Amino acid sequence: MSLRSVSNALLSNLKPVSRVGITAPCTRTYATAKKVTHPPRRTFLHNKYDDMIKNNRAVFIFQHNNLTVKEFTQLRQEIGQLEGGNNSKLTVLRSGVFGAALRDTKFANLEPLVSGPTCVLTTNVDDTTYPDLMKKTVELLAKNKKLLLLGGKLDNVLLTQSDVLKVVDLPSLDQLRAQVVGVIEAPARKLLGTLEQPASELSSILDRRID
Repeated sequence: MSLRSVSNALLSNLKPVSRVGITAPCTRTYATAKKVTHPPRRTFLHNKYDDMIKNNRAVFIFQHNNLTVKEFTQLRQEIGQLEGGNNSKLTVLRSGVFGAALRDTKFANLEPLVSGPTCVLTTNVDDTTYPDLMKKTVELLAKNKKLLLLGGKLDNVLLTQSDVLKVVDLPSLDQLRAQVVGVIEAPARKLLGTLEQPASELSSILDRRID
């Protein structure tokens, strides 16, 4: 059989391509990100923690070693007995949710502190109204061997453990102002006493001569 006859035989067996089903060029589709829906309880806690972080001057984080409900209740009562203590709150945390709330704020660097069983002390009082409240509250909690201060924030400043202890030990602004005024006025008082001394001595001498 010749090459030409073979080619003709192959061509005769080919079937025309059906155009059925070819309607449009292929288009590429992309997966869209699914919106994450959290359980209502987690959403509630996230909003609560977010408000706690943003609307309190002081947020101090503590690690607790299996404190019981009774022990937490006792601590809260002792804090409430301090002057102005009703303005402070000790809250047991869901660490994962609190960490997520921190990530949404400018205090995200505190997140590594929130690991394992943790609680947080929050207060919004100013130093003028209750100058010793933060110091006394931190000292009260520090006495409990099951609590360990880790750090926190005051106003817009992040604090380490040692920073917190130093800050709460500082005198109030009014006390600092009084100390500064005393330092400024001390030389003036000393100078005034020095100037008045010769005059008083001269007056004493004249009184003796007159007598």
